[in-house]
Amino acid sequence: MTGFYLQKANKIANQTLVKIVAGDLTSDDDRIEKAARLIAHLAGRGGNDIGFKTWGAAPLLAKKLIQQKLIPDMASRSVLELGTGTGLVGLACDKLGAAELIMTDYHQSVLSNVTTNVALNESNARILELDFIKVAKDEAPEWKGRTFDVVIASDLLYEMEHAQYLPIAVDKLMENEFHFMIPLRPTHTNEVNVFEETMKKLGLHPQRVTETKKVEEEGLVRYRYYLYTRS
Repeated sequence: MTGFYLQKANKIANQTLVKIVAGDLTSDDDRIEKAARLIAHLAGRGGNDIGFKTWGAAPLLAKKLIQQKLIPDMASRSVLELGTGTGLVGLACDKLGAAELIMTDYHQSVLSNVTTNVALNESNARILELDFIKVAKDEAPEWKGRTFDVVIASDLLYEMEHAQYLPIAVDKLMENEFHFMIPLRPTHTNEVNVFEETMKKLGLHPQRVTETKKVEEEGLVRYRYYLYTRS
């Protein structure tokens, strides 16, 4: 019975997202937010594990991709998503017509869950295991030398180790662009600073940085979006 309701809810969310892509819904329509949460969160079954929850930055980045056409030539781009979680951002890229889409995470149970989400959305995305810390340390030979037009991610700076190694992995995997969105919480200020400084040391400078605010259970939360390019 749970599977029936999941498929029904997903169908509704999927139809709404298609309307957003087609421009049939305006940016202030609250169905965008509802679709964003439904389309990936439900198959996660509301678990407490990080990878089984659609965190705040993912719906915001998905909406930016769709509403602001952050990647206008998506149909000719290869896209790699890091830390896909429930797969929301990657699914948005799929709906926008990415030429190639690989959605990755490091945990097998998360990969199994996102595989279900991809199937429910009739997506052609590939789901592969990728631990960006191992990539950064050259401990993932299967990813060595592989690059993608676009690398995209959200909500990945929960530990200092993430802030230190994510930039190195992005530098190895990114051909042209890196799109990234994160919450700006007082508890993770150091991680954000280390991430930004490490990107700078690698010669990767943001071409665009914008912030937005959103009311959540904990109160008003600020989010920051980055666009890094090789220039």
